[in-house]
Amino acid sequence: MNAGALSETSMGRETQINIANKGKLNNGLDYAAGFSLEFDGQQAGSTADSSLSNEGVYLNLISGATTFHVGVDWMQNAKSDLLTSVGDILDEVGQGTVSGAKLTVLGSSPKESIGGGILHNFGNGITASALYVPNDTNTGTGNNGTATLNNTGTNSAYEVGIRGANVSNSGISFDLWRNKKEVVAPATTARDTVGTAYAANYSAAPFSVGYTNQKTETAVNGVDLKTKIAHATYAIDKNLTASLVYAKTDDTVSTSTADEKVKSLMVGYNFGPVGLLVTASKIENIGAVAVNGDVDALGISLNTKF
Repeated sequence: MNAGALSETSMGRETQINIANKGKLNNGLDYAAGFSLEFDGQQAGSTADSSLSNEGVYLNLISGATTFHVGVDWMQNAKSDLLTSVGDILDEVGQGTVSGAKLTVLGSSPKESIGGGILHNFGNGITASALYVPNDTNTGTGNNGTATLNNTGTNSAYEVGIRGANVSNSGISFDLWRNKKEVVAPATTARDTVGTAYAANYSAAPFSVGYTNQKTETAVNGVDLKTKIAHATYAIDKNLTASLVYAKTDDTVSTSTADEKVKSLMVGYNFGPVGLLVTASKIENIGAVAVNGDVDALGISLNTKF
């Protein structure tokens, strides 16, 4: 983005099939298992294959309020925060949707790498989790017995978090997260990638407000991303809801000259089996570029489940 913002138009799609089973073991424990087939629409065959095979694969053993998990992309994680804006600005406007944007997900969550973890439900909407993956680059696309020698610059990773969803029916929700991805030693020009985040949201119909703060210490020494997101949401009626969302991202790299700022109006309408989301966004200094770095973005999406 050194040359400033570019004009672009695109269309995309995402489809997913979920398969699941559950029951009881002969020792009295419960179990749940399943997997998803996700088709994200990428053109590259290798990318499409990775997306297809590492979505929601899990084998869970359950004892009361505690779940022991092995798999990929199942555990609660820092990506799925509890802000109740109509759309997720990270998905609808962030990096990967609007080219060049610094706004992105907390940088080191290992949720799409294969590993094991534990989730405990304390009741009243509060859950805590811990996830560990032995090799952050292993997304589970290999079969049993595939070589695990790692020479790609990353090693193990973990993520721990606690979440409160509408705690005791108070309208209050919150998230606290910490994750870390190791760099394979010796690393002279890189460091571990570390993410920390917290979020709070309050809902009292028809209003909702929320705020999140996240920091990613990237693998490049001295380069951090600090993002703040706030929203105010109003349910106009049972089918129509609107949100005002503001996001500010500070890239600490010395060559950056400006903070990236995103202002977005999001409107969602419920047609029953089909949902419509429209986002109109103004981005200042996209990619931390201060000259020719302003972008206007319009997004329209239709979603359905069957």
